Amino acid sequence: MDNKEYISIKNLTKDYGERKGIFDINLSVKKGEVFGLVGINGSGKTTLIRHLMGFLSPDKGYASINNQDCWTKASFIKQKTGYVPGEIAFPDAKTGTDFLKVQESYLKMKDHSYSKTIINKLELDINANLKRMSKGMKQKTAIVNAFMNNPEVLLLDEPTTGLDPLMQQTFVELILEEKKKRNYYFYE
Repeated sequence: MDNKEYISIKNLTKDYGERKGIFDINLSVKKGEVFGLVGINGSGKTTLIRHLMGFLSPDKGYASINNQDCWTKASFIKQKTGYVPGEIAFPDAKTGTDFLKVQESYLKMKDHSYSKTIINKLELDINANLKRMSKGMKQKTAIVNAFMNNPEVLLLDEPTTGLDPLMQQTFVELILEEKKKRNYYFYE
C-alpha cells in the first residue's frame, strides 16, 4: 500500500467571528484510507469539507489533495473528487437522467457502465422528476453523481441522510467495494 499523504490540512483556519469557524486544524489522510469526521452540529465538519472542495478560501493555513492546493487548484480538484454535499440543491434539470447526463458531459465520461451499476445497487429510478423526488431519492442521485466517474477522492458530507436502514447498509457496502477495488485493505 502507498503510505503517501494524500490529503493534507495544515493550520487551517476560517474565522467567522464570535468564536465560530475552524481554528488551526491539522490533519493528514493517506492514500487509500477511509477517514470520518465526527462532531456535533456546528463543529466545522462541513466547513472543512468545503475547504477541501475549494469552495472556501482559508484565513490561515492550507488544504491540499495530492499536493494540489484546494483553493488555487479548485477546478483540478473538482475533476478528481466525488462530492456529496450536506445540503443537496440540484440545478434545473427535469429528471435524474438529465442531471447525470450533464455531469457526465462535464466529466467527459465515455464509459457509463459504473454509473448504471451504482444506480442498480441503490435501486434508483433516475427517470423520476428531480424536483419531486423524495429526500432519499435525491440523496441516491447525489451519491451516483459522486461515485460515477471513479474519482480519486470521495468527500461525503452526511451521505446517508434520508436513506432508509437497508440503503444505508448498501451505501456502506459501496464504500467497502471502493476501498477494495483500489487494492487497499484495512485490518481490525
